[in-house]
Amino acid sequence: MKTKEIINDLIEFIDNSPINYFAVKNSIELLEKNDFRKLEENEKWKLEKGGKYFVSRDDTALIAFSVGDDPRKGFDIIGSHTDSPTFKIKSNPEMTSNGFLKFNIEGYGGMIVSSWFDRDLSLAGKLVYEDKGEFKSKLIKIDRDLLTIANCAIHINRDLNSGYKYNMQDELSPIIKTIEDDFKKDGYLQKLLAKEIGIYYKDIIDFDLALFDRQKGSIMGSDDEFIHIGRLDNLASVHQSLTALINSKNEKFNICVLNDNEEIGSGTRAGAKSPFLDQVLERIVMNLGYDREDYFIALANSYLISADLSHSIHPNYSNLFDSTNNTRINMGIGIKVASNGAYTTNIETRKRFLRHAKNVGAKVQTFHNRSDKVGGSTIGPIVSSKSGIKSIDVGTPILSMHSIRELGGVKDHIEAIKIFEDFYNNKY
Repeated sequence: MKTKEIINDLIEFIDNSPINYFAVKNSIELLEKNDFRKLEENEKWKLEKGGKYFVSRDDTALIAFSVGDDPRKGFDIIGSHTDSPTFKIKSNPEMTSNGFLKFNIEGYGGMIVSSWFDRDLSLAGKLVYEDKGEFKSKLIKIDRDLLTIANCAIHINRDLNSGYKYNMQDELSPIIKTIEDDFKKDGYLQKLLAKEIGIYYKDIIDFDLALFDRQKGSIMGSDDEFIHIGRLDNLASVHQSLTALINSKNEKFNICVLNDNEEIGSGTRAGAKSPFLDQVLERIVMNLGYDREDYFIALANSYLISADLSHSIHPNYSNLFDSTNNTRINMGIGIKVASNGAYTTNIETRKRFLRHAKNVGAKVQTFHNRSDKVGGSTIGPIVSSKSGIKSIDVGTPILSMHSIRELGGVKDHIEAIKIFEDFYNNKY
């Protein structure tokens, strides 16, 4: 595929993945089109050398892998996450106020709150409903402009441009319609959802819904060098690793891990703190006739690329970045380093990654936080500390991380895929 085709494919993937459920759904469809076979966690596996497989958990996490000749040579793993900051709908969400119907929401992850105001929003997620006595689930994405979080006018709130702090409970409820004083609000959301998928609203048992921005992604800039879209963090890394896995020869044990809940600490059964990856790797070893000691040998020879986007230095806020260790858009993927252990990069893990980058002629940058600032972390330290797998933290640079729309580089995305393909094809 040519550069523009790959970037358009990325934009289409993100546009069609408003929240984690759809990121996994679309990843599964992509894998199945490329001859990866589905496995179930609660069934026996029968793996074959040269086979390509995937297994999902709770519809929000996924592990895809290829089977080589000897797992004791180690697993080559790229890990990223499917979730992004958003607002989630609470269980009993309908609220009426001054002639408006609005929904009660709570924040998921650390979003830039102000970027969510005055946007065309909608809902996506998962429903559980009853059908002839049986509980079933279904993904839902309402594909129309449905909601907005309306700002207060500057004439009314003169503090809006003076470091104003929004109250998450009182000032961020999205509006869905105007109402009369005698409006009966109870069950409104269920009726809306039921109409969307063609069931009776009282059959809806539960839901897990989040807001998403309806504006489509774009390629922008005078030279078409930027990607402008929400959820680049971290669906760009998901797209990079999946594309590399599918395009690779997959003659060895290549693993692509898509965890959930990184934005809230990874402490769920679909998150990086769960035993999901460890269990899959151990099952691969055992299924192929090796023992538990062989499994530990495999771990000792394994390598993880923790792929999560990095911060590009900002042209308007350069004083907030380290002066000699910052990354820039379209200047190469960033290797993230932190002496406090927030990133797993060390001198041993860096050398292999640099070899892959050199092999494909890709640029590499180094990112450190300012010494007087505490940055974020990734799934890398979580996986590496509990499994002992050697790991490095990398990510393509973006601006506006955790905004409703983020800004990344076309060239960086293409080069990341090339590096990841070389990683999957070669073991230096």
